[in-house]
Amino acid sequence: MDSTIIPLSLSLFDWAKFRTSKGAIKLHAVLDYDSGLPSYACISEGKSTM
Repeated sequence: MDSTIIPLSLSLFDWAKFRTSKGAIKLHAVLDYDSGLPSYACISEGKSTM
């Protein structure tokens, strides 16, 4: 499983709390190494510890 943080603007996405002045979502993905494509993906808030 791999995860990355995608920054967002808090003025547009007020639910995506990451830091006091920044917003973000976290994308968790499981890659299929045979095809190189993700086989599972989950999006959560930037502060979540999934």
